[in-house]
Amino acid sequence: MKKIFFLLIITLTLTGCYDYQELNSRAIIVGLGVDYQNDEYVVNFEVLNSQKSSSEKNGGGSNKSYLVEGKDKTFSMAYQKALFSLNKDAYLAHLKTVIFSEDIAKNHLESIVDYLIRDPNTRNVFYPVVSKGISPKEIFSATTEDSPVISTAIEGLIDYNNYKESISANINFEKFLGYLFSNYKDAYLNVVTLSDEKRVKIDGLAVFEKYNMVQILTPKESATLQLLNNLSTNYYVSLPCKDNEEKKLTISLYHNDDTKIEVDDKSININSTFKADILDDECEYNFKDAKIYNELEDKFAHILEEDITKTTNYFKSLKTDVLAIQNNYYIKTKQSLPKWYTLNVNSKVNVLLDKNGIIFGVDTE
Repeated sequence: MKKIFFLLIITLTLTGCYDYQELNSRAIIVGLGVDYQNDEYVVNFEVLNSQKSSSEKNGGGSNKSYLVEGKDKTFSMAYQKALFSLNKDAYLAHLKTVIFSEDIAKNHLESIVDYLIRDPNTRNVFYPVVSKGISPKEIFSATTEDSPVISTAIEGLIDYNNYKESISANINFEKFLGYLFSNYKDAYLNVVTLSDEKRVKIDGLAVFEKYNMVQILTPKESATLQLLNNLSTNYYVSLPCKDNEEKKLTISLYHNDDTKIEVDDKSININSTFKADILDDECEYNFKDAKIYNELEDKFAHILEEDITKTTNYFKSLKTDVLAIQNNYYIKTKQSLPKWYTLNVNSKVNVLLDKNGIIFGVDTE
């Protein structure tokens, strides 16, 4: 028994030593940026800095990451040139974020996606995003004391952006590929940019037709897309007061997983039921009157029906099937619907305001 125990200890001690490399001998790549400038691909890697500077050793600050760059007429060579500029072995298994510039997303995406699929050194769990109005390199360079590694910051924004209206989507590369390879649904990606304070932020969703980005949605349009796909965690709707349109009654939809899209040969029919909390009442409604709730539910339902119809018609005009209209039709009929964007849109919404804790008055007359 002692001999068996001794052999187990030796086995566990030896496990993991094969092909082991110290952290300092590897370049841990956490971010990849791809741009197209002056007829060349520009590739940037965000690399974790494993070396302590003299200022950090003395208690001062230090850059947690650094950038390397490669340029060439082809993406593959620009990618390789960026790797060659490293003075260590590249390690891509911890890749967190890939940033595509707008030009790349509009015109050059297919070959890059194909290269990343074939690259055995990367995993498909990273987040692909589109940079808006700014290059990926500028995004990576916008480090701050509380966001020293931009790729990690973007990952956190996508994972935890639930404290305000939902404009981000949890789409990693594997999920993105599923959309791109589908014949019945188009893809969309998160958009990143810099705030006025030069901090990285999520700024809506980019929608695609096949491999080509066709538009960057506004935050409100992005939130509506998430709502229609039953992926919204917060969605705010405001109603102006009767006597003062500058003041508003605002509600938040909190049970947003009951939207059904049905498609026939003539129309796209969207039916939704939403539960909602009253967030802010600047109108001073009498919420002890049950009739007020019925009146407000009808008004908010009308606002949402208009928003949903308007946004769906906008997707039709762009010919981007991010609502999986064709997929819904195929599931029902086993036939394709190539001209789905010619169908009429009908939306029907039911809003249920939360009445918990309210005691209603009784009319005794």
